[in-house]
Amino acid sequence: MDKTLVIDSLFNYERAALLENNELKEVIIEEKGNFQVGDIFISKVKKILPKKFAFVDLGYDKNAFLGITDKKQKGLYIFNEKTNKYILNLKEGQDILVQIDKQGTDIKGASVTTNLTLTGKYVVLLLNEKNIAISKKIDNKEKRELLKQFANENLPKDYGIIFRTNCVNANTEEIKDEVLYLINKAKNLLEKANYIKPPTRLFCAKTEVEKIIIDVLKENDRIITNSEDSYNSLKNLFDNVELYNDNLPIFEAYSIETKIEKAFNNKVWLKSGGFLVIDCVEAMTIIDVNTGKNITKSFDDMIFKTNKEALEQISKEIRLRNISGIILIDLIDMKNEEHKKQLEIYMKQLCKADRMPINIYPINELGIMQLTRKKSLKPLYDVVSKTCPMCNGSGKVKNEMYIANVIKNQILSIFSNTIYKRVVISANNNIIECLKRIEITNRENKKIEFNIIYPIRFDYFNIEKFVE
Repeated sequence: MDKTLVIDSLFNYERAALLENNELKEVIIEEKGNFQVGDIFISKVKKILPKKFAFVDLGYDKNAFLGITDKKQKGLYIFNEKTNKYILNLKEGQDILVQIDKQGTDIKGASVTTNLTLTGKYVVLLLNEKNIAISKKIDNKEKRELLKQFANENLPKDYGIIFRTNCVNANTEEIKDEVLYLINKAKNLLEKANYIKPPTRLFCAKTEVEKIIIDVLKENDRIITNSEDSYNSLKNLFDNVELYNDNLPIFEAYSIETKIEKAFNNKVWLKSGGFLVIDCVEAMTIIDVNTGKNITKSFDDMIFKTNKEALEQISKEIRLRNISGIILIDLIDMKNEEHKKQLEIYMKQLCKADRMPINIYPINELGIMQLTRKKSLKPLYDVVSKTCPMCNGSGKVKNEMYIANVIKNQILSIFSNTIYKRVVISANNNIIECLKRIEITNRENKKIEFNIIYPIRFDYFNIEKFVE
């Protein structure tokens, strides 16, 4: 399958679109100069909330979160032989090495861990750990045994390793060279941490664009970029890189811009006439499957085919929008248990194309399929959006009649409990019209005047009070 990575370098952002046979599969939008998942910092502990987490300073506006409930996190606990218990070995003001494992949001800072890792093309090196793990996608028993043997023979004490899926086609020398390179880098990093003042970034992880190039692109694939700087740096990483020089914007030339805009819609139509409704909230993402215009004589077959088509599209939308965490798919109700099992197997096959690990759980009695997808980066929508100043993130504003009644109560309170005899209400035309329709009693010798304004917030109003 031919793949093309199209890179658009903007003033403050870099956008990358992964195309497979001209179909948009992934979009990455990164803010230039921002930290990456995988960056390692020497930081300072600012505050500790016992049995919960600690705030650590990375040198950014928001402090990062360090969970301290896991006693296996390196350096956080020491074992007291007298009490036979683990004791928290962390103090406020202490310098500590941490690594970013999840990006922050508008509400909270990034999530960090003390379990440090260095990632290469073939392996993930675990610093100060002794675990050996092999990707589940490497299912050849002989290959798995050879990798275990390699780890036992080549890993120094206090280092662990995860063999990535790319090891399948790699020879022992390639893996060994990378392991030695990562061990040397780890030693230099740990030594550097001894004399650098916090907060300082000690190690810059690969960008998401670089990760896609290493993990996804093959020899026959290509990269096209409109940035000369990007072109020069990527030539050292990948052979087939082209510099785009045409006047037409690069994402327009490859019909990417309109496809990205569609990824922000919460309603997605299916070819059969059915449709999806995708709602993302802080805690989870809910996807509702609907038959829409898809009406056939065989009702059970129609439901099964619509659900199957929906799952195919959902797997694409999850990857394209970078939806992570808990995902609930409300399928069209099915009575056929065999159909449910077939859909579960089908979804597992579809999700194999995703770079992020996905767990799929059986369809429950309510017809809901639950997924969990590893969370590390912000969803696509969160990268380019901020909280709405009109609705404060709720997605809705109060209707004009409700607001008019609130204003009415405030006016009655002013006339009943104060010396003011005249009020001027400033609001948009819709709210004023509703106010005029409401009868306000007990206003003898009192005046109400209206002032139409055009505020940014639809529900904004102001009441001015006058004695005469």
